[in-house]
Amino acid sequence: MHHLGYAAKTMDASIEEFLKIGRKKVGKTVLDENRRVSIQFMNLGNYCIELVAPMDTESSINSIITKSVNTPYHICYSVDNIDEAVGRLKKEGYVLIERPSCAVAIDSHKDAFLYNRNMGIIELVEENTRNKLN
Repeated sequence: MHHLGYAAKTMDASIEEFLKIGRKKVGKTVLDENRRVSIQFMNLGNYCIELVAPMDTESSINSIITKSVNTPYHICYSVDNIDEAVGRLKKEGYVLIERPSCAVAIDSHKDAFLYNRNMGIIELVEENTRNKLN
């Protein structure tokens, strides 16, 4: 597992709460202009949480925040080849909800989002630096 995605209504308040329970900030808050979200990674030991907060009303995270306020909403898995992994999961009944694109908060590696009614939302991030997008 690469990280757990956590939808946050407001970034600063969520960072403050995670710091109170012993999490540490990893790097700076990153703005993803395409998805209209701000992203901050937090960790405790080997466990990583990705806080994702809306930048505005056009944000891709708004539908989740509206339904649940702050909540975990996806698990991200590392893969060697994102195209092969997406193809395999689609054959297993997963629906591609966001095509592979540049993950600005993860060193511009390719990522993709899929959905399965029995699993929910998952993110795949390609750790193979040979296929890194810039």
